[in-house]
Amino acid sequence: MIRTTLLVTAVLWALAATASAECTCATPGCTGHTSWQSGSWRLVQTANFRVCVLATEAEALSLAISCEQLRGHLCDKWLGPFGVDAAVQTWSPKCYVVVHPTAESYLREVGPGQQTAGSSLIELGTQSVAARRIDLRADHPEGYRDALAHEMTHVVVAERFVERQIPRWADEGMAVLADSQAKQLAHLVDLHDAHHRGRTFRLAELFALQEYPTPDQQAVFYGQSISLAKYLVERGSAEQFVRFVELATHSGYDTAARSVYGFESVGDLERQWRVHLASPRARMASDDKPPSRNTPLIGRQVSLVRQ
Repeated sequence: MIRTTLLVTAVLWALAATASAECTCATPGCTGHTSWQSGSWRLVQTANFRVCVLATEAEALSLAISCEQLRGHLCDKWLGPFGVDAAVQTWSPKCYVVVHPTAESYLREVGPGQQTAGSSLIELGTQSVAARRIDLRADHPEGYRDALAHEMTHVVVAERFVERQIPRWADEGMAVLADSQAKQLAHLVDLHDAHHRGRTFRLAELFALQEYPTPDQQAVFYGQSISLAKYLVERGSAEQFVRFVELATHSGYDTAARSVYGFESVGDLERQWRVHLASPRARMASDDKPPSRNTPLIGRQVSLVRQ
């Protein structure tokens, strides 16, 4: 979806219009930056980010440096050799990171009904990413640091999926792996509960989802997505998982499963993953946590817009 932008975006454009110098930030120090202020809003620009926040310049710059370092880490983790080049090349356009002081401000930008601490918007052009933006909620009870890593994963991985949209399950599975261990385990509790009740997706169904499922299926969707992503990453590497998903979008999941992991088919992958799911190791992980909430854990949803 295209989010309707109100006051905060107007401030962003007003601040960006005053830019006259190009930043030469180089992580980890990120000593080069430019900064502007409009009222209480502070915007700090580094090589790849424009951070807009109600804070001092030092606080805004600290967040921008964290963004640069996190981007580099995620490029290296998920994109492999491609990530080395991606990390060196600066993003154009830069990624906006907007920290909203209140839930009201956050919801005006991302849309009503979201109980999340973060949301990302990625606009895809014909051959490149045309716009990047992460919105964070400063007053969320859980803070926004986990949300930043989660949403940054969406933005970084989008570099490899410009021609074809990344499947929702894979996108969320990778992003949830950036969440805290406590949140990951909460998702696995949801999965094991659904597994015991026979409510999990068949992999063919999960792979076919082009949008997020209905609210009553979201808990198992996130749990199953992270479980399958984690299972495949641990069989090889994070970059290998991205290659699997990329090949699947071009040649189908059977071909990708055989070529990348040596499974005979999606059916073989599902059989082996379900054996893993029933293993003592997998059960032990979910048993370490109390039962999850009665309401599904609504994940942070990324909006992908193709121009």
